[in-house]
Amino acid sequence: MNAKVEGTLEIVAALIVLFSAMWDARVSAIVAIAALVAFGVYKFAQTSR
Repeated sequence: MNAKVEGTLEIVAALIVLFSAMWDARVSAIVAIAALVAFGVYKFAQTSR
């Protein structure tokens, strides 16, 4: 995946986390943790190739 697509995905993930802050605090925390874990797994999979 090229840098432009990766940057777009990072921005989308950041916006999801930002807007989830307007929801219930527990839901916001779950969304933030899920986004961080998903991004970490993605980066780990990319580096192990």
